[in-house]
Amino acid sequence: MKHIFFLFVSACLFVACSNEIPADVQEERQGRTIFAYLVSNNQSSDLDSYLKYNVISMYYSLIHSEKPCALAVYYRPKTSDTEMAYPCILGFESDGKGLVNNTEEVDAENIESLIANPWQSGSFASSKVQAAFSEILKIAQIEKLYDSDHIATDPVVMRQVLADMQVVFPSDTYGLIYGSHATGWMKASKSVARAFGDDNGYSINIPELADVLENSFSAGKLDFVLFDACMMGTAEVAYELRNATRYCIASVMETPAEGFPYKYLLENLYADTPDYQQFCSTFADYFKQDWGTCAVVDCSKISGLADAVSVQLKEHAEQLESFDYHSVQQYGENSYRNFSFDVGDFVCQLNDGIIPSSFQQVLDEAVIAKSCVERTFITVRPDADRFCGIGMYLPGMVSYVSSSWESYYTSSISWYQAAGWDSWK
Repeated sequence: MKHIFFLFVSACLFVACSNEIPADVQEERQGRTIFAYLVSNNQSSDLDSYLKYNVISMYYSLIHSEKPCALAVYYRPKTSDTEMAYPCILGFESDGKGLVNNTEEVDAENIESLIANPWQSGSFASSKVQAAFSEILKIAQIEKLYDSDHIATDPVVMRQVLADMQVVFPSDTYGLIYGSHATGWMKASKSVARAFGDDNGYSINIPELADVLENSFSAGKLDFVLFDACMMGTAEVAYELRNATRYCIASVMETPAEGFPYKYLLENLYADTPDYQQFCSTFADYFKQDWGTCAVVDCSKISGLADAVSVQLKEHAEQLESFDYHSVQQYGENSYRNFSFDVGDFVCQLNDGIIPSSFQQVLDEAVIAKSCVERTFITVRPDADRFCGIGMYLPGMVSYVSSSWESYYTSSISWYQAAGWDSWK
């Protein structure tokens, strides 16, 4: 263990002498490079072992990839981490023939065992995860180091990291995976993680995150954003991202702590045209004994969905005055109960149990793939017949939520006006 730590710190110090990306400009790669932005150092429930397992799962996929591909992982470790002294960018390149960074699979027996089952006797195999992650660090290319006290969710920091990733791996296009805690459109808070990320309690609001992405990638360069984080599959999030990326992949519910099963999913995301329905179906099948939802939203179509919702609100204005929101499929639990309701089911309830064909067409154009596990998470049980793939808050209708929800939503979330909620109230 001490030897591993020494190797990693030595490499860190070597790179840290300049703390700059090498000046030589690399040739742009054909196809898509995937970035993963993983934020540990959590103040709320600790995701460190799960995020490290995500890296292992991604690495496993690269080892078994049948075509060359590249992955850059920004990892913000816990401040107490004895293996990683600094936040850094780790680079991985697969040759499509079983080598990653010109090295055959490391710690193969342990990694194969973890991939088969990361849980042992009902507990996550954290010690084996740490051992495998340490071995992967030995062959990872340490592309950039950052100050140990920087905040990964700071917009300035995030923009710099994404810029550095593109310098290291210039490519035709990119896909971006965000991994940490999240609570959808809700306002960030220092005390408890909200919106996206938890770096010692610091998070980033979704409008600010969208602004970072718009200013970090040239138009058309960011193919998708995958949120491996809870409660991001909402119309509010997708609408904020409409000018930042083409597709948003997310769950409207809480996601299992293990995260997305990249060992089965990552290679699909490198395809010229990913099979997004297969992606969602694989997710749901993997978690069929647990819970979860997964959907892919075409952000270029989200404005059309906003217009369609606005039409419904105008047509049913009087009905909404006494509408019983309890009848609509909702996706939040405990303190997040009623943060998001199924868009399709909401319109269905407004129209006597039938979604108008014109609305359904717009909805199908916006949500291009979806799947859910029809099992109960605490008290929420998604119904596949009612699950349209995307949720939204019902401002002014939910009676007991915190007033801070309404204040932030009406003042800062663009979907509020785009969908016509401001005109209804």
